[in-house]
Amino acid sequence: MYALVNFEGRIEALEIHNGVLNTLGNAGNSLIKSSAILSTVAGSVSLGAQTVFLATQSRLHIQTVVMKIGGKVCVGQFHRALFEAGEYVICIARQIEPNVYELCSVLSPKTGLLHMQVGMGAADKPAYQSMIKGGRIWYAATIIGVSLFIIFIDEFNQDIFLMLLIVSILFYFILMFIVKNAFNSLRHLNEKSEQVFEMYGFQNPEKMYLLTARHQDDNAKLLLESVYEYRRAVEYDPYPESYIKEKGKKK
Repeated sequence: MYALVNFEGRIEALEIHNGVLNTLGNAGNSLIKSSAILSTVAGSVSLGAQTVFLATQSRLHIQTVVMKIGGKVCVGQFHRALFEAGEYVICIARQIEPNVYELCSVLSPKTGLLHMQVGMGAADKPAYQSMIKGGRIWYAATIIGVSLFIIFIDEFNQDIFLMLLIVSILFYFILMFIVKNAFNSLRHLNEKSEQVFEMYGFQNPEKMYLLTARHQDDNAKLLLESVYEYRRAVEYDPYPESYIKEKGKKK
């Protein structure tokens, strides 16, 4: 478990700065790319297309947020920061200094958006299942494509069939090895996501998978990474639009 705390309140002051995220450097490009492909193709090819594009860029354009909530100074990095001063938010963060917090997620009952750190948004088990499913889809598509190509250019005989069978078996084990390594290297983000879901009080946090509920920024015509319309993916919402009003009545 990560040392995370949750708190809520209105954003008293807000600064948003444009920047880039390059935490893995060039050496991590292939890892991000394979992870992005395999984790999205199983859910939606159309949603996955943009993720693949973003994953091939070593420098993802993000926004750095500095804000104050209830006297706490909060700093975070998100693909886009779609909140404003005075907005009521529920945050989960890690304390890095006295009264200074690193934001892991920011939820807005008003907009129904859940901002999470880039790479977060799926619990461990569904993320693994999605990547395995994605890997098998790519495996099947590759084998079918190669088989059709061989049949088209040459006569399909027993020797070619045996060669294709051996190559197919080897390719499957190699691909699954790559998939599992890619998953294990990013597993800490899934575990942190699952903890965040639990702290928010979502039902069945171990089953949550938000990647198909990504928010589209109409201004930039862009599907945002780890910014989710979470209500599309939860069975019970502890923070409905009336949450702020109901909380005010209880005081």
